[in-house]
Amino acid sequence: MEQPLPPPNDGSTLDFARKVLVGTLIVVVLLAVWEINQVLVLAFGGVVVAVILRTMAEPVQRILHISDQFALVIVTLGLLFLAGLFFTVFGSLAVDQFTTLLKEIPSAVAAGRKWLMSYQEGRWFLTLLGNTDAPSGETLLQAIPLAGGLLGGMGEALLVLLVGVYLAADPNAYVRGIVRLFPPHRRIRVNHIMNAMAQSLQRWLMGMTLDMLFVGVITGVGLWLVGVPLSFALGVLTGVSIFVPYIGPMAAMIPGLLLALSVSPTLAFWAAIVYAVALFIEGNFTQPLIQRWAVSLSPVFNLLAIVAFGIIFGVWGAVLATPMAVVLSVFVRMAYVEDLLEAGHHHGGHRQHNG
Repeated sequence: MEQPLPPPNDGSTLDFARKVLVGTLIVVVLLAVWEINQVLVLAFGGVVVAVILRTMAEPVQRILHISDQFALVIVTLGLLFLAGLFFTVFGSLAVDQFTTLLKEIPSAVAAGRKWLMSYQEGRWFLTLLGNTDAPSGETLLQAIPLAGGLLGGMGEALLVLLVGVYLAADPNAYVRGIVRLFPPHRRIRVNHIMNAMAQSLQRWLMGMTLDMLFVGVITGVGLWLVGVPLSFALGVLTGVSIFVPYIGPMAAMIPGLLLALSVSPTLAFWAAIVYAVALFIEGNFTQPLIQRWAVSLSPVFNLLAIVAFGIIFGVWGAVLATPMAVVLSVFVRMAYVEDLLEAGHHHGGHRQHNG
């Protein structure tokens, strides 16, 4: 008589329970990350600020032969002093011009509508818009993603600055904490990848600062030469908007064109020429040079990153989309392509060769 087979003792039930537990923990972690996504993007903003401060502190440290912390204190106080000096000298001018800009926008919209109504194509365009009420200056300015984010997120901006200062004060401690989350045999490579991301972000920020300064100056001077009102405010707005490629500059053109149109259609035409020349030079010369120096970003990838991060993280996601794309591209290239895809290919080729 055959004896019945004993039940399997391979731990399959225990393995299944362990897999369910691990899967549940992964889902919980992902949900928690999703709930704090705004905190994560603000933390990345702090990283950007920290990279800026460290980039400025390094030459100060080398020239004066002082410690990292002391150089950081000098840079931080120097930036605060320059900011205070700027607002003291130009603050009243900028406030007056931006206040006038908000007041002039409704009349500019009305003048533009009157001009469009004089043409058949213009009446057709207004019919497509389906809105004949002139928007207020605040409404139109808040429709600009960059400006609306800056006006509505001063508290978040202050948090980003504070996080950046703390990160810049002792970056190695935070880097070591992240590296220790990985197995010992991977820590050197993880540290190398983090350094590469920081260097790419540093180069991109340096180039972007020059790009913003160039576009702001050339736009402000050009609008002043053709006689557009509030050229200083419009130049500052256009320069800052370059930080959000494609979408930012297009949105920043709206107030300038409306103000020029409130004076005359001819002035609006010349203002459009100024914007077109400035953005043409930026898009075809300065921006490609920056990307070639820092990290090669496809225009399509950059635009999709702005849209995607804007949907996920809101205004801060759109503002920080390009630096996040820079960091993400370096991470994908090194951690996924080089360490996973190409490493496996090389190992397979060695095995075939040895065979």
